[in-house]
Amino acid sequence: MPPPEEEIRRRLAEFAARWGGYHGTERAEAQTFLNELLACYGVDRLDAGAKFEEHGPGGFMDLIWPGVCIVEMKRPSEAGRLAEHREQLLTYWQQSGTPRSPAPRWAVVCAFHRFEIWEPGAVYTAPRAVVELVDLSDNLDVLNFLTGRPPVFEGGGAALTREAVALVTDLYKRLQDRGAADLDVLRDFILQCVWSMFAEDLHMLPSHVFTRVVGELADDPTRASADALGRLFEILATKGPRPEHGLYERTPYANGSLFTKPARVHLEPEEVELLARAAEGFNWKDVEPAIFGGLLQGALGKERQWAFGAHFTAEADILKIVLPTIVEPWRERIAGCRTLADVEAAQNDLMHYVVLDPACGSGNFLYVAYRHLRRIEAELRRRATDMRKNAGLAAQQSLAVYFPLSNMKGIELEPFAVQLARVTLWMGHKLAVDELGLDESVLPLVDLSGIRRGDALRLDWPRADAIIGNPPYHGDRLIRGELGDEYVEWLKDAFGIGVKDYAVYWFRKAHDQLRPGGRAGLVGTNSISQNRNRGPSLGWITDQGGVITNAVSKQPWPGDAVVNVSIVNWVREPTFDVHAMLDGVRVGAISASLVAAGRDLGDATRLAENAGHCFYGPIPGARGLILEVDEARSLLKRTNAEYSRVVRPYLIGRDIANDPQQHPTRYIIDFGFMALEEAMRHPDALSIVEVRVRPVKAR
Repeated sequence: MPPPEEEIRRRLAEFAARWGGYHGTERAEAQTFLNELLACYGVDRLDAGAKFEEHGPGGFMDLIWPGVCIVEMKRPSEAGRLAEHREQLLTYWQQSGTPRSPAPRWAVVCAFHRFEIWEPGAVYTAPRAVVELVDLSDNLDVLNFLTGRPPVFEGGGAALTREAVALVTDLYKRLQDRGAADLDVLRDFILQCVWSMFAEDLHMLPSHVFTRVVGELADDPTRASADALGRLFEILATKGPRPEHGLYERTPYANGSLFTKPARVHLEPEEVELLARAAEGFNWKDVEPAIFGGLLQGALGKERQWAFGAHFTAEADILKIVLPTIVEPWRERIAGCRTLADVEAAQNDLMHYVVLDPACGSGNFLYVAYRHLRRIEAELRRRATDMRKNAGLAAQQSLAVYFPLSNMKGIELEPFAVQLARVTLWMGHKLAVDELGLDESVLPLVDLSGIRRGDALRLDWPRADAIIGNPPYHGDRLIRGELGDEYVEWLKDAFGIGVKDYAVYWFRKAHDQLRPGGRAGLVGTNSISQNRNRGPSLGWITDQGGVITNAVSKQPWPGDAVVNVSIVNWVREPTFDVHAMLDGVRVGAISASLVAAGRDLGDATRLAENAGHCFYGPIPGARGLILEVDEARSLLKRTNAEYSRVVRPYLIGRDIANDPQQHPTRYIIDFGFMALEEAMRHPDALSIVEVRVRPVKAR
């Protein structure tokens, strides 16, 4: 079992301090360095079967760990020239595999003070990560494969993406505030601009045509932006002959539904300046689509966002679902391929493999899953090439068909998010093609009508091999206020389980959609494994043939949601042995309570002696009912009514735990079940309700 993460971090910090000043040769200390690095992750090299100076067809490999990785060491002075040593590393890796023992998945070239981590079977053109020794303790996940866990690679464009999103969102807000056009037109306009900026930086649009148009608008305020940009969008939407001369020369046909309605929006000079800064100030090929959902958050605003239960999910958390539900099962299948027929069968199955996110938001989960599936496709292609070569067969013909982007399906209630999800996937398509060096056309844009608008709980879901996502959050005590009586009554009738946390219904429907062997991974509030929510969600899944394969029992969720969540991956009616991982530790099995089998107290008998000693406590129906202490005391002193009947101390756990006297830090107005006529006997309290609460409830 690997050490806890904090222990690995501490060891790596000490390791970096010890080796940071080393400037000798690789021959002198490479083996000591590697032994100590492995020890930081709890690995004994000899016990693991890793070998030094193993001779292969291309020379001596500094370290080879069969099935895990190879490492090529260089002296510290080569840290700035690692690119010159990549070919040697990849040659060693390629020649380290045999038909019965594939080459290790990971390859590392290291000059003591800098690491390049490669995944040669999937990504040929760039390392997955470049990490300085001094930063390794803060990026320990990039070498997770040393512990048997999947590595996590954070993209380098996060800061750039946030800046770009801020500019685009600012532009959208300005246009919205002054009523520049209908909201649907403004949303189309923003997304058509975003795709155009991305496309020209990846050479899908010639001669930076979008930036040139915006630049000319900035230089000449008399030009009409609605005409200049609208004309560009019309050309992108139109089949047939292309302009042969002028500003729009060789502009391709794109469409893909994005340009079906070319948006014509007049921009004021300061708005043109914002758009020019977004187009000229960023290299959009470095923007990370996986976190581009920030645009959705900024555009919707917190109130609408909370009503939809929409919250941004970081890529590191998305991988806690995508890796165990999609990637790792495919890796296991690839590792089990022994013949060319096995590989070709896997390739055929991959072509028909469908992923569904029924609450897809801006498409972050689908984007991350798609990029990994393209790498799996590349790895299968490499295995087929190697097997053909070893068998003396002709090389496979160039593929005319690739893993279809349209295999990524989604459902989303917010119309702007639907279009944003499509744009995110179109961006992912181009990035995957470039990353893997494929001769695959990305224009015209793929039809992504499989990303559609609707309430997923009311719709029929498409067939899917894997269901992933982060369904909306609403607790059972708040769901009626957030979604309305009619909707809650429909949930009760449709699912037959009463009123539960909103996530419960999504877990049930996801499992019901799976075929035997199908997999799902969802994020839910951690209440799904507790008390009255566990039985109709995870308990129901395990009773209906589901087996939980990988779970995070509880973790705080970043951002504005302020909730603790559980992340659960499961398979329906598996025909194979399941290797279960709970909170990063291998266990025999995982129960519906998200604890290791044998430690489940979910069915423990309630003690009658405890009855009546604890209750959930009140949940205010509106924030306007809560009073600060001074305001409450002012009411209680008044003589025109007995305000102590309706102004009550409002204690929460913090008051009880932190103050030995348990004095309230707040009060609350509580009319209980009084009739209006009786409540009117406390006019000052009723006036507060009229001013602070009634307008909110009226909406």
